[in-house]
Amino acid sequence: MHSLAQILYAEVELHWNRPLEGAPGARIRQLRGALASAFREDDLFHQHDPGTGRVLYRYPRVQYRWHQGRGVVSGWAEAAGRLLLLPWLDLNLVLGDEPVLVTDAALRVRQGEFGVSKQLLHYQTQSPLLLLNQENYQRYQSLDEAARQAERDRLLVSGLLMGLRGLGVTFPEHLYASFVDVRPRQCHYKGERLLGLNGRFVTNAQLPDGFAVGHAVSHGFGVIQGFAPPTPTHLP
Repeated sequence: MHSLAQILYAEVELHWNRPLEGAPGARIRQLRGALASAFREDDLFHQHDPGTGRVLYRYPRVQYRWHQGRGVVSGWAEAAGRLLLLPWLDLNLVLGDEPVLVTDAALRVRQGEFGVSKQLLHYQTQSPLLLLNQENYQRYQSLDEAARQAERDRLLVSGLLMGLRGLGVTFPEHLYASFVDVRPRQCHYKGERLLGLNGRFVTNAQLPDGFAVGHAVSHGFGVIQGFAPPTPTHLP
């Protein structure tokens, strides 16, 4: 294993003053909007320039998730440090049309390890990967299964490289990645129906748990974690 970078990663799990029901996708959008409003002067929370309002096209270093009725905010690099310093307790937010109060904030911090592996490492999705957009989905639908597999793998490699570059990590070798199990799932994002991909893949990149790949990672899509296979798989 050749280490490329260690990047600070933090998660803040927000506990509310009352139970919150609702679909995770909708709750994530509401949480993102509420915190973007609460911290509107910090572009890490909303990906817009505070002065001009223009979208900042970059890998989102603050990402939002929903777990068992609680909001989870994760941050990479400078965003991780920012999350650790914010006054979360007794923060008033409005999720949708429901006012809530943060009664506890569970903080977790670690160094995310990125590297190059001499053998293939196994990962699984925690949330669907959005690798296909409206344009390439139409072409994807016209392909046979072998061609679809090749296209999924191509987009996976591209998504991994974009995520790495977004965190300032340069992968110095040929990056290999391929799905070994895939389960398509219809997802909704900004009023559009998109094809999400759940499952497992292998790659020669060492990636930390919580790293997210593909489109809409700030909305909770594309989160991955490593797992140990029954037997090691070597590079072809």
